[in-house]
Amino acid sequence: MNRIQIITLSSVAALVWGSLGVTGGYAWYLRSDAYRLGAAEYLSEYLDLPAEIGRVVPRSMRVQEFRDITVYLPDRRAKAFSCESAVVTSTPSEDDPDAYELQLTGGSCELSDRTWLRGDYRQVLESGLRPSFDQDGPQRVQFSGMDISFVRSRFSLSMENAAGRLVFSSPQHGDASLFCQRFNGYDAGADVHLTAEFSPTETGVQVDSLELTVPRMPLYILKLDDLIGSEIRSGDFAGKLSYAEAGAERRVTAAGACYDIDLSEWTRMLSPAPWRGRCPEIELQECRFNGRTLERLRFRGILQDLKLGDILATFGIDGVGGDLTLNVGQADLSPTGIRRFIASGRCRGVSLAAVTKALGWGEMTGVLNIQIDDLTIEDNHLISMDAIISIDDAVQTPNRIEGRLIHEVVKRALKMSLPPLLPESIEYSRFGLRLEVRDEELFIFGSHGRREKTILTIRMFDNDFPLINEPENAIDLKPWMDDLRRRMLEAIQQQGGSSQPAG
Repeated sequence: MNRIQIITLSSVAALVWGSLGVTGGYAWYLRSDAYRLGAAEYLSEYLDLPAEIGRVVPRSMRVQEFRDITVYLPDRRAKAFSCESAVVTSTPSEDDPDAYELQLTGGSCELSDRTWLRGDYRQVLESGLRPSFDQDGPQRVQFSGMDISFVRSRFSLSMENAAGRLVFSSPQHGDASLFCQRFNGYDAGADVHLTAEFSPTETGVQVDSLELTVPRMPLYILKLDDLIGSEIRSGDFAGKLSYAEAGAERRVTAAGACYDIDLSEWTRMLSPAPWRGRCPEIELQECRFNGRTLERLRFRGILQDLKLGDILATFGIDGVGGDLTLNVGQADLSPTGIRRFIASGRCRGVSLAAVTKALGWGEMTGVLNIQIDDLTIEDNHLISMDAIISIDDAVQTPNRIEGRLIHEVVKRALKMSLPPLLPESIEYSRFGLRLEVRDEELFIFGSHGRREKTILTIRMFDNDFPLINEPENAIDLKPWMDDLRRRMLEAIQQQGGSSQPAG
């Protein structure tokens, strides 16, 4: 080996060993307590919150792993975030040579305004998410095996062993996508999916939209009690829950399928008296809350065992009874009443005495049955109705009607007067009619007698006599409906005011 070869080999060896020495020394430094404490100090300064790092494991020149990370609330009162492993990968590009991504594994994170002080909540949001919108923040955060809790005003959820990602596409926009199968402590058996979009504000981070998609699960798992002001213990739900912020407004919307619903749990905030009944299955098109105020309810489906008396109690008519089954083709309700309602159905067992007593014209006994072929209401106005009304045969005591009620009905409906010869109380043997309503004009047709034009047949001296026949002209229902609308809106407004939280 000549001199030139020896010099060349020595130079190469020096370069190799020197390079290995520098690399080894750097690797030793990355594993040292000094680097770990320095990284924890930098993290604390970056987040403006106390932070600890248990161990640093360098993977390569571009990849480092930090283990056992804990971020505390101010004064170390409680944990705000913990992570078993955080892998930082450098992803430089021409646009951003300092770009990097995070891969988080294990641990937990909670965003809550109930368990933290208001100042903590603002500081953690500003410290945690807000820096990620800056140019020196991570462009992408991926995670797995994380327990995540989200509590915002009256909306809450927890996702165990969740996986997903956060992407900060610009200084003004970020989005998240999460998956889990254990939600609010319940094993769903299928993926629960959460997506969210958020943006920075002067005071922190605003959740522009959050959408939760769930498979069929018990409704109580969704923890809606505080939100709607009613205890929910029955029924299942499959579909989507959405949450959005705009300034001080907090809106929650639900859409999907509901099964085996107890109506009384959901109508406490709509009516002074809850509407008893059940829904085997309904399509919930929209149920939207602003705070605790129900802004919109749209659905269609079958309502069974609904108590007509509960509904009429909203109008101040009590003691009516009646079991109602409705096939609802479209229902659109709001705090101002009924936007649109289309249904058909039947009702049995209505107390005719309670109905006539509420009118104040006199009393008529009997058990009323109604067959509804069409019912359409728009903007609280009765657009159309086709119904048949009949009375059950008397079983023990005859059905009776007061003479003054006959006088009032004939005078108001038929625009004529009867001679004042009717007894105070009269037995009747048959009563029935068919109703057609078109734009709050009522057309009445008889059900029996000659050419089926008789409405009421009375019994006197052991003989039947037709007393009231169908009227020739339509009856204007608008004055009566105006009074009902006024009473209904007053009841709804009083109920809405009482449901608002104090302060």
